Amino acid sequence: MASTLPGKLRLGLATALMSSMFAWSAGASAQEGVAVRDTAGPAPIVVTAQRREQVLTEVPQAVQALGGEELQDLGVDQIEDVISLVPSATIGSTISVGSNVFQIRGVAAAETDGDPTIGFYLDNFAFSLPGRPYAPAVDFYDLDRVEVLRGPSGTLYGLGSLGGTIKVLSNNPDLYDTAMSARMTANITDGGEPGGSADVMINVPLAEGTVALRGVASYKTVGGFADNIATGKEDSNDANAFNGRLKLRAEPTDNLMIQLAVWHNRSNQDFSNRITLFDPPILDQTFGIANSRFTLITGDIEYDLGFATLMSTTGYIKNRVVVNNGGFIPGIGDFASFWPLVTKNFNEDLRLASNGTGPLTWIVGFFYQDGSTEGGQSVDLPDFPVGGQLGLATFNDNRLESKSWAVYGDATYGFADGLVDVTVGGRYYEEKRRFDENSSITLTEAGVTVPTVGVDRAKNNTFNPRFNVSIHPAENGMIYGEVAKGFRSGAITSSSIIAGANGALGTNFDNSSPPDTLWNYEAGIKWSFGGVDVALSGYYFDWKDAQIELSPTLQSIVVPVGDIEGKGIDAQISWRTPFSGLSIQAAGNINKTEIKSVIPEVSAALPWLSEGRQLPGTAKRTASIAANYVAPVGNDWDLRISGRYSYRSRQQSVFNGVYAPWNGIGSVRVGFARDDFEVSLFSDNVGNSGRPISRPGGQNQVPYPRTIGIALEKKF
Repeated sequence: MASTLPGKLRLGLATALMSSMFAWSAGASAQEGVAVRDTAGPAPIVVTAQRREQVLTEVPQAVQALGGEELQDLGVDQIEDVISLVPSATIGSTISVGSNVFQIRGVAAAETDGDPTIGFYLDNFAFSLPGRPYAPAVDFYDLDRVEVLRGPSGTLYGLGSLGGTIKVLSNNPDLYDTAMSARMTANITDGGEPGGSADVMINVPLAEGTVALRGVASYKTVGGFADNIATGKEDSNDANAFNGRLKLRAEPTDNLMIQLAVWHNRSNQDFSNRITLFDPPILDQTFGIANSRFTLITGDIEYDLGFATLMSTTGYIKNRVVVNNGGFIPGIGDFASFWPLVTKNFNEDLRLASNGTGPLTWIVGFFYQDGSTEGGQSVDLPDFPVGGQLGLATFNDNRLESKSWAVYGDATYGFADGLVDVTVGGRYYEEKRRFDENSSITLTEAGVTVPTVGVDRAKNNTFNPRFNVSIHPAENGMIYGEVAKGFRSGAITSSSIIAGANGALGTNFDNSSPPDTLWNYEAGIKWSFGGVDVALSGYYFDWKDAQIELSPTLQSIVVPVGDIEGKGIDAQISWRTPFSGLSIQAAGNINKTEIKSVIPEVSAALPWLSEGRQLPGTAKRTASIAANYVAPVGNDWDLRISGRYSYRSRQQSVFNGVYAPWNGIGSVRVGFARDDFEVSLFSDNVGNSGRPISRPGGQNQVPYPRTIGIALEKKF
């Protein structure tokens, strides 16, 4: 593909600019504050990317922040839409509405197995599922902001932050004011079923200024659009999801805060997001479900000691995913797959952060995690020939346990009255893993079962340093450079599955993989002038023993296939135009993630995994543009027009080397609003793109077709 943007992309960008306007970066607030909203001019964006409150433009890292009201203006109610606006970030896989895998800057994770390469935080809790790369499904109603850190952030965030970190931060209870809001939407999908959603938020001070409760509930139905030729059912992949969130906050004294929270999600989908054909969208499975749910309970305590603030985040999560499907595979015959997973995880993050602004600021912390994942994929192939007889069945009910602890610290010293800031940080991490295998292979017609029962153990330890220097030649700009190391625990795979894969590939993989490590070298600039904010960063990373998910048989393995080298440029521009109420933002990335070395047997069997090739699952280019226009129309009403367009170049499937073509998706929103009420019309995927987002497992994961709807919101 040529390095210039396709003509359709240029047309799409122009159309998005002319037909719709959307503001992205005006107004995310600190977690402890209230979202800032200022359509007339620049507003400070305060983030906690470095585990302390800082203005976004003063953070010497590649960070993006989107405020809750900006997300609502855009009509963004899921993390996938946020990812489409982040330079270098793409969707790797989405099995269902509750199982998402993302990558940033070409540091791609596996699609179903192995630990993630991107850390995911709900408020201050690390959402981590041992041995699984999934991020949760979270409704975006009543959020404070979303932060996306690009590049390794393992010093301060640890688990899964090899290539970056995503933080979803919800609004805290308001201790003084009673408030309520409700929103309803209704929509219709092109060629599919109708859908809709209902959201409500209630905030009640229980003791004014001291104790308050805030609750949020959301329910969404998503209309199906793929016809199933095996069952004859039209629009068969419909889904629904419930999200609930409850927070109790107490500030009994000026220096003490205690907050308890409960998050709950339940997502159900018929079949999955993976379809057989995409033009038109067709399923050929005889049965299928893709359900997930999680419950998270957290407790946060903050105590101001004067010289520093002591903070503790304690949490427990139980996550359940069930993916069952069956159908017909040419050359193999009928198949049925059953995949239940249950994950439990307890986290404690204790940290002490200095108060004041310097010249020395610091944070030290201790982290502990105790988690397990139980389950596995079982496959039944009744017509598969083995030794002249028919029938093969595999069974997996395995358990992975992970216990880890870490100590970390980060300190910044300002020289020459803040002209130069030097940051040094590090994290020491130890982990023990235990894998209890209970699997079997059955030759159905022969009536022979070969069981595999055993225990594998692994120990991991690492030190992840971070070095950062930032120069502030003017109040409105900075130049920075950073060197940081990322780390991911090694995967442990069933011995029977590894044996089958080794036989198919001619390799000699062990079922326990070594950890992979990544060194990232980055330089960037942030500058503001004349209503324009610019952020540029260039990076290079060296990724050793990269763990990649392969599927040489019908079941997947995660193994270290070799070394990866990546380089690229991120760019973000935000322009508060001279035209009153109009702001525009654009972002883009050029990325080359290249296989530097690979095990010869792997490249021989899977030629798309060869030296010099772009790593499958990663895109060479991403871009987005967004704009917003707000104009008063009288009687306290405003006209609001917003829109966005995102582009991703083609990317290859790691399973079979098939390319998902380039894709561009746009959305528009037009409405009228006043302080307590808003009505708007919207269209998502306005161009009705049906091109696959990715092609996992030889199937097609496609965006939802054009969806047109109406949204109503009332605040009390």
